[in-house]
Amino acid sequence: MIVLRIIGTVLWFAVPAGLLTYAIHDLVVRDAPTYSVEGTVSDHWQTHSSSSGPDPTTTTTYFVTIRASDGRDLELHDFRQELDTAPGTPVVAAVSRVTGEVVQLRRSGTPIDLRPPIGDDVTMIVFGGLGLFIALVRETALESVHWTGFVLGALSAGGGVYFALRLAG
Repeated sequence: MIVLRIIGTVLWFAVPAGLLTYAIHDLVVRDAPTYSVEGTVSDHWQTHSSSSGPDPTTTTTYFVTIRASDGRDLELHDFRQELDTAPGTPVVAAVSRVTGEVVQLRRSGTPIDLRPPIGDDVTMIVFGGLGLFIALVRETALESVHWTGFVLGALSAGGGVYFALRLAG
């Protein structure tokens, strides 16, 4: 019985802590500082993908290559139609200092945000926080409350944080 309690404590603390860490790390990387690179669109193309099944849909991916003023090429792609830009168009790209990827493109003063939406991260934060709350309530509601359960929970939460950071890169 004690083995099941130990396994339960480890899982109840480690999984939500890992979820919270992964989601917060993802948001921090998403909103990392950027620097601007001026350039012109040197190439653009698009691909069409069709899904099969009862409800077939077609998805278009837009690819753009930007020749920066310092001579390097920046490539980006996204599903947004605003990214379809003719060659020779002057643009300003915001490049993430953390990932080195283009996160925003300004064309004629209009910004095109290329970062992923935050909905999944917010959901993971809510469920991770709820999971940690349930883990704490579970530890206090058990008939034999031991301080070792909280210590084991804190250690396993730390293990979940470490594992999530290793997954995030």
